[in-house]
Amino acid sequence: MTKDNILFLGTVRHAKTQEAALAAKYNIHYSAPTRAELLEQIQSAKHEGITFKTLYRGFASHYALGRIDEQLLKEFPPGLELISSVGAGYDFVDAAVATRNKQWVTNTPGVVDNATADATILLLLSTLRHQYEIEHALRNGLTTKPRIGRDPTDMTLGIVGMGGIGKAVAKRALALGMKIVYHNRRPISLLDDDGTESQFLKMIEYLPTLDELLEVSDVVSIHVPLSSETRHLFGAERFAKMKAGSYLLNTARGPVVDEEALVQALESGHIAGAGLDVFEHEPKVHPRLLKNMNVSLMPHLGAFTVETIIKMEALAMGNIDMFLSSGSLLTPVNDIN
Repeated sequence: MTKDNILFLGTVRHAKTQEAALAAKYNIHYSAPTRAELLEQIQSAKHEGITFKTLYRGFASHYALGRIDEQLLKEFPPGLELISSVGAGYDFVDAAVATRNKQWVTNTPGVVDNATADATILLLLSTLRHQYEIEHALRNGLTTKPRIGRDPTDMTLGIVGMGGIGKAVAKRALALGMKIVYHNRRPISLLDDDGTESQFLKMIEYLPTLDELLEVSDVVSIHVPLSSETRHLFGAERFAKMKAGSYLLNTARGPVVDEEALVQALESGHIAGAGLDVFEHEPKVHPRLLKNMNVSLMPHLGAFTVETIIKMEALAMGNIDMFLSSGSLLTPVNDIN
């Protein structure tokens, strides 16, 4: 029996057991290291009569291979049916083009929630306590008197987007003594997955408009996906509506924030500080953010733990295996029916 062909864009970093199990059932082909070489590889596969039924988009593979966009997808011969992407966000895949091509797209939601929430709290505390500035001074033998920090206790944390990551952040922030408000398209259910009432979700307050949240929040934490509606959701107008001296956290997607507007709000002092894991023009970071000691930075590593990457990679490969064996999917993003 002929085995189906899978093209892996990027490598499997940690879920080696799951990779070996997949390789025992299907033919795995590994992509060339650059975009140009990948395009050549696809053409060579065409000439050899190889059809890739599924693609696996590995963790951070877009840095070397670029986005899975219309330009790339049109190079594949007919027969590509699934693009399985590692990561909760799926903006590195043009899902609209894939849908038009009748190609399924899957992501890996849920498994990133805890690690990303931990990173959000890390940035929160680092920003409030000027941790980078203090450590930088200590490591470089500087005798500059450190600036005093702020306690999160009794602050109001406004969460924009109460999905899995937002809920995980809320749970952790409650343990710090923060009051939690959130804005979503609609109020979330107060029931846990098992149908019982969630005690911690009863402790947070829904606000029907984003402006209401901005007016009362000492810290605003962004947890929305990137889309045409959320691109530059936070710009000069929104920053002006935030409380004077408040803080911004973003572990979602960089382009949700107008970075130039954020720089100006920080330099004016209206925004006291920011904790950022994502950037508008990744991997580039605005040079004035790099110089600003009121900003804590991470290079998009919110889910960068061994345990979380194993879960993401395993789920992405699980989608491939289920699709090739039964036609079903665990976590579809689009609907091509």
